Amino acid sequence: MAYSVSSPAPGCNFDILRQRLGAGAVSTDRETLELHGQDVGGDTGTLLAVVRPGSTEELAAAVRFAADHRLALVPRGGGMSYSGGYVCPAEPSVCVDLAAMDRILEVNTEDMYVTVEAGCSWQKLHQALEPEGVRTPFWGTLSGLVASVGGGLSQNSLFWGSGRHGSAADSVVGFEIVLADGQVLRTGVGAHAGSEPYFRHYGPDLTGLFTCDNGALGIKATVTCKLIPVVEGRAYASYEFGDHAGLIRAMSEVSRQRLAEACFAFDPTLQRQRMKRESLLSDVKALGNVMAKQGGVLRGLREGVRTAVAGRGFLDEDRFSVHFVIEEATLAAAEAGAERIAAICAGAGGEAVENSVPKIARANPFGPLNAMVGPQGERWLPVHGLVPHSKAQAAFEAITDLFDRNRAVLEAHDIVHGTLLTFADTNCFVIEPVFYWPDELNALHRHTVEDGMLARFAVYPENPAARAEVMRLRNDIVALFRTIGAAHLQIGRLYPFIGSLEAPPRRLLEAIKHHLDPHGRINPGALGL
Repeated sequence: MAYSVSSPAPGCNFDILRQRLGAGAVSTDRETLELHGQDVGGDTGTLLAVVRPGSTEELAAAVRFAADHRLALVPRGGGMSYSGGYVCPAEPSVCVDLAAMDRILEVNTEDMYVTVEAGCSWQKLHQALEPEGVRTPFWGTLSGLVASVGGGLSQNSLFWGSGRHGSAADSVVGFEIVLADGQVLRTGVGAHAGSEPYFRHYGPDLTGLFTCDNGALGIKATVTCKLIPVVEGRAYASYEFGDHAGLIRAMSEVSRQRLAEACFAFDPTLQRQRMKRESLLSDVKALGNVMAKQGGVLRGLREGVRTAVAGRGFLDEDRFSVHFVIEEATLAAAEAGAERIAAICAGAGGEAVENSVPKIARANPFGPLNAMVGPQGERWLPVHGLVPHSKAQAAFEAITDLFDRNRAVLEAHDIVHGTLLTFADTNCFVIEPVFYWPDELNALHRHTVEDGMLARFAVYPENPAARAEVMRLRNDIVALFRTIGAAHLQIGRLYPFIGSLEAPPRRLLEAIKHHLDPHGRINPGALGL
């Protein structure tokens, strides 16, 4: 795919910014602009420069420079957005790459909070907290090897810890935000003179205003999250179902009873795609981590052997599967939770299978991001909706019907689709259809996927016809979700937001945006603002 590079605005001299931040902190070469000007979904924008501040002060200086030169700024965390979150197609912009702002500033195990710079990855944060025996309630996405804490809170994220503790936004206590004029705004109790950032709610919740904002209201410099103890008891459970109805019914009940820290399920098509990937038997690191994290040499060896023998071959390609991670204060309590899940799943028609999938996933929570492409190197693109439990089955069936109506198009273009299912806390069911199709990989894919995997993948030519059909179907699914009142993470520029709000909240949010960013230069177009 050709990538165009625009010239800087008249009178804009990035050498001035280089003198302030350092020569390596400002890039204008074509390769860097191409990499940072596209996302996983293939959205592209024209960049003038990529700026990498190394501190809140440098970030504020970069924002003031942009304001002086009337430049649009787009904040970027780990680059894992697939909904145009950091891609600005409307006008040339400057990407603020926060990867250099990745320090862990304070771990306070007495008052139970941690403060990090916004570019810190979920993996780095988790590894730093692990020796202290604490973690954040939500502690990362599957892309947490590179996905950042600030990006996760701008986009809102789900996975590790979501089964009990909700999304990333539910774990944050406060922010430092650099506004469009370069001022630094603090939120939470830490914004009050003489207070530490230990609590979120003291007066109106300004912290919540900057969660899920996609960086449209300001650029996150630091993030403070609450901490909870790491518990010792852990159990795993996996089940297969012959139909979606029993699966969804069981998952919703487990969610309502708050029995699992994490849960993920696959429909048969997505299960087949995952089984095409490398066997678990060849993943020595994964097996070693399972053994190391079971506690005790003999127990670890026993669990490791069971996992190796099971591999993935036990999964039936024509059935649905669901996988649970259960964590409690003691092993006995975790096993009791697993027994309750067993009763729920059996009552909904589920059959127990070997639990090696959740076991290895939990032991290797932030693996390489090779799954951002298909098992043979196809392009991959997800879309999702968050619905109440009462609408989950109808939503799944409506999406299935949409795919059935488009079967001829899917087959004509070799487009494969599947669905991932999960839940958050007690009240939210998540449905994520995904597409795979033969198409050329972009610079972000080639930068992120391991070289050894890229060498084994097929090389597909650019396939605009198939890509256009995938984008059409994705938009159709977004429209379908809208008819049932679904919510979304990663709103970006894909999901309807500002236009779907009732008039009073819409006017309020637009007024806030205008007050904070009167010239509309911070991530213009995100959220529809």
